[in-house]
Amino acid sequence: MKENQKTVTKTVSTAIPMFHTIESMAKISGIGENTLRNLVEDGQIDHLRIGNKRLLTTEAMFDWYQRVKIPASA
Repeated sequence: MKENQKTVTKTVSTAIPMFHTIESMAKISGIGENTLRNLVEDGQIDHLRIGNKRLLTTEAMFDWYQRVKIPASA
């Protein structure tokens, strides 16, 4: 490498996309699509409705999980 050449460093983003469809969230979370649709319809998971699509965030999923989890007994 020549001394006068600049090295370019790329920042590789490992961030998960901000919004996910129900189908992609089902793959990520392991929760079935129908279950996710029911949770969204019941108002248990926050979502963004764009046309016929409902978009979810991982933050909304973690929030729901924190509210419904059953702690392990010690």
